[in-house]
Amino acid sequence: MTEPLLTMAMSDSDRTQKLLSGARRLPGFGLEARHETIEHIFIEQISSAAYDISELSLASYLIAKGGGDERLTAVPVFLSRAFRHNAIYVRADSPWRHPSELKGRRFGFPEYQMTAAVWIRGLFREEWGIGTDDMEWFTFRPERVPVDIPATLAEGDLFEALLEGRVDAVMSARRPPAKYFPASGEGGAIRRLIPDVWDEERAYFGRTGIFPIMHLVSLKADTIRQHPELPSRLYDLMLGMKNDGVAALLETIKNQTSDPWLWESVERSARLTEGELWPYGVAANWPQIVKFMGYLRADGLLKRELALAEVFHPSVLHT
Repeated sequence: MTEPLLTMAMSDSDRTQKLLSGARRLPGFGLEARHETIEHIFIEQISSAAYDISELSLASYLIAKGGGDERLTAVPVFLSRAFRHNAIYVRADSPWRHPSELKGRRFGFPEYQMTAAVWIRGLFREEWGIGTDDMEWFTFRPERVPVDIPATLAEGDLFEALLEGRVDAVMSARRPPAKYFPASGEGGAIRRLIPDVWDEERAYFGRTGIFPIMHLVSLKADTIRQHPELPSRLYDLMLGMKNDGVAALLETIKNQTSDPWLWESVERSARLTEGELWPYGVAANWPQIVKFMGYLRADGLLKRELALAEVFHPSVLHT
């Protein structure tokens, strides 16, 4: 009997690479990997449910769900997580050294609804004492889900707008170009706002226990109706791959990356996170998602808090 062939679109990482390359198989299914930019994947999935399985922005998924879109469901596999304190940039000659100093300033995002931007506005409110109405917001590309936002859509490049003085600070998930921001993070025309940002991020984790979720894994609801066993099989497979990836980082016979002090970093992270560097599953992550939905509601992007059973497929609620 021929296995069903499913389309799949995800970014490449140690959590996905073996699945994308075909080195690991999803039991009972064939997979056709689509290699696109993460921005393209998000737009295609949220606008037309283009893939049977897809990485997806947490914010876009929740906003669409809150608006009544039932074309997608999800499993608690979080392919991207990131502290975004380090993603706030200013000009090198800026006088500001802390987010609390940006009250009343002009702040730019690629998109207002992107997950990293929602986290940053939540941090402005909760950590740095700046309300949403205390800033002038600018965005530099159209919103992928239609929403009403208190931001001006600006023309041109986010970093060039910063250098030209059209905005005072920006948040970007992507690193600035090397011509503005060298590999060392020092000596360029752009710098990070917070000087000791890595210590700041560790302190935030120590206070809150939050390692911010950026992306989850979505599945087309029509596909799940035909194959109800798919979500749990996919979750089990991807949990195993993530655990294998973490174990490989600690293998000292061969460095998995080009970072000379990778093992020191991984061991330090393991101590800080009590051994769970990158948690999957509902139990470990639902409180954080509830907090994030609160941020979405404060931004006016989500009308009500979604129930657990609305967010994840029933077969994975026990994870």
